Amino acid sequence: MPEKAWIDTSFSPHDRLRVCFVTKKGKVTDIIVIQYEAEIGGEWLPLVRYDRAHGYLHRDVMRPDGTQEKTKWPSENLNQALTEAIQEIKRQWAFYRRAFEEGLRK
Repeated sequence: MPEKAWIDTSFSPHDRLRVCFVTKKGKVTDIIVIQYEAEIGGEWLPLVRYDRAHGYLHRDVMRPDGTQEKTKWPSENLNQALTEAIQEIKRQWAFYRRAFEEGLRK
């Protein structure tokens, strides 16, 4: 089963999207990670991550205190979920970054 992976750096020099998933016969069979990362304080930090680490697809939104907000992803169709998760991060990355940075100031 071929693994496909890439890093999209088109957001800004300090923001990127990391994507890694597995396909078989053109269909997504596993989502390893879809992750928005931001360079904050000279360090690359994951701010939002989609994965199947707990046996189901979910989104983790990271907070500066180390806690995470976990939300189960409603779609069981991995092809659709992959597309939707990437689109969601591309639409919302600036919001996630701003929220994380505001949390650092508290």
